[in-house]
Amino acid sequence: MNERLEKLREWIRPEVRGLAPYQPEPSGPRIRLDANESPYDMPAALKENMWKTFCRQAWNRYPDPGCVELRQALAAYEGVQPDQVAVGNGSDEIIRDLLICFGGAGTRTVFPTPTFCMYRLLTIALGGTPVGVRLLSDWSLDVPVILREIQSENSRILFIASPNNPTGNSFAAGHIEAILRGTDRLVVVDEAYRLFAEHSWVQRLSEFPNLAVLCTYSKAMSAAGIRIGYLLAHPLVVETVNRVRLPYNLDLFAQQLALAALRQPEFWQAQARLVKKERERLGRELSALEGVTVYPSESNFILLRVAGAERIKTILFQNSIAVRAFSTAEGLSDCLRVTVGTPEENTELIKQFASAILTQAR
Repeated sequence: MNERLEKLREWIRPEVRGLAPYQPEPSGPRIRLDANESPYDMPAALKENMWKTFCRQAWNRYPDPGCVELRQALAAYEGVQPDQVAVGNGSDEIIRDLLICFGGAGTRTVFPTPTFCMYRLLTIALGGTPVGVRLLSDWSLDVPVILREIQSENSRILFIASPNNPTGNSFAAGHIEAILRGTDRLVVVDEAYRLFAEHSWVQRLSEFPNLAVLCTYSKAMSAAGIRIGYLLAHPLVVETVNRVRLPYNLDLFAQQLALAALRQPEFWQAQARLVKKERERLGRELSALEGVTVYPSESNFILLRVAGAERIKTILFQNSIAVRAFSTAEGLSDCLRVTVGTPEENTELIKQFASAILTQAR
């Protein structure tokens, strides 16, 4: 049996054998500020109405394979045409589909670093070569180097998360525009956190056929547990992605929930304003603590630097508060990423953070 297992291991592609699986923090803490989820659940009335709607559907039938009604609603919401919309089981699935279409063996995927880990992981899993371009010291884009790398012969696709995870900042519009004008390769702007920011590239899609914008319901729209993402792009890009999209990739419940959520945009915008207000308070009070540097954020989290970050994370965990440590990531030594919680959660975090600084200093 052991010999057969060893032989089976040999048949795993070498690049996959070398990957570490994506590992979220373990569950358990009472206050979860480590995954950039919304601190607010879906409204109870919406959940109740959704369940009644779902129960009236036939569960023995497959859902609409083309998500036609949802794509039409998303197009109206975003001010584009339905043939410019692709939907996915979370934006991660769409990233994978884009890389199946534009990446693969012998190609290079470019992205700034540090950034969302799935660009690198999925590139490697599909046989491509990830090319990270280090952000400048102020965490802005190194435009000349990015252009040089994306214009290299085997480069096909560039991912730019703006606002960026984990740094929290949006990249200058002029820098992204310079990149779009300087390359004919596909440029994907990942706007997972855009409702917490001041700028979106959706309105510029008609100017740049090589621009695609990636969106998700997981952050501002309180649906991380449902998995809904969508892509806005030129019809050519959408049609290409649909060639490799898994059949029935968005289940019946997800399609219905996505439609219901779109009917109350003012609610999500107001909820995002609450998060932004708390983000400013959280950043202000944490930065007042001795030795803590808080970086500007246009997302639903803040990045901070403090001596002994790993030890502070452990102390917080022992007090039932989870935050994310990035101390081993390039350029992020002694950095923690803290998701904005409810006012009560944020107040408790500030209290425990101050205590943790004193404890780890002893």
